[in-house]
Amino acid sequence: MKRSIVIRSVALLLMCVMVVGMLTGCVTMGERKPLATIVFSNGTEVTARLYPNKAPNTVNNFISLANSGFYDGSPVHRIVEYSLVQMGKPADSEEVDAGYYIEGEFPNNGYVKNDMLHTKGVLSMARTVDVGNKNSKDYYDTASSQFFICVDNEVTLDGDYAAFGKIIYGYDEFEKISKMDVDANQAPRDEIYIESIRVELYDYKAKDPKTIEKPAAE
Repeated sequence: MKRSIVIRSVALLLMCVMVVGMLTGCVTMGERKPLATIVFSNGTEVTARLYPNKAPNTVNNFISLANSGFYDGSPVHRIVEYSLVQMGKPADSEEVDAGYYIEGEFPNNGYVKNDMLHTKGVLSMARTVDVGNKNSKDYYDTASSQFFICVDNEVTLDGDYAAFGKIIYGYDEFEKISKMDVDANQAPRDEIYIESIRVELYDYKAKDPKTIEKPAAE
């Protein structure tokens, strides 16, 4: 009789442990990273997971711009086949960015927490580059609104650009954009633009991005 009680007690204890474990697992699973949905004018739609644990200010900046409608109507202005697709200029404007800079959150700029590589489908921030010296640190903190999506594994960009997200849905359709015909400036001959970008935050608490004032001469 006592043995039966002990067995039942042990079984009950094990069940409680399992329930607690499952509940804990659910809580962990519920801590979802923000998801960005990008809808293009040709009907292509991609969903990208953002990584604030890797590049927090970069993600906050992207969320701020996206959810304010900044990207709506902005063109895909550069396509390098088998390499990347770049976008993020303001729509219907001569400006090339959001009017400010943000710090470059990548290892070669002293930000070692961001170990994301530029693999296929990764979103990363574009920035100014000195053509004569691509490793010039003078331009490391010049990202603003423009970003690109890698079409291949771009190892030459690792450490020098702030990767902050990755496509988890719709990449195959997006890849078709990368094969569009382009002109001498790498701009697509057939117009294609971002219809909208919206970010679902889930449990993430987005903050206002920390910005850097652009020099008056620029």
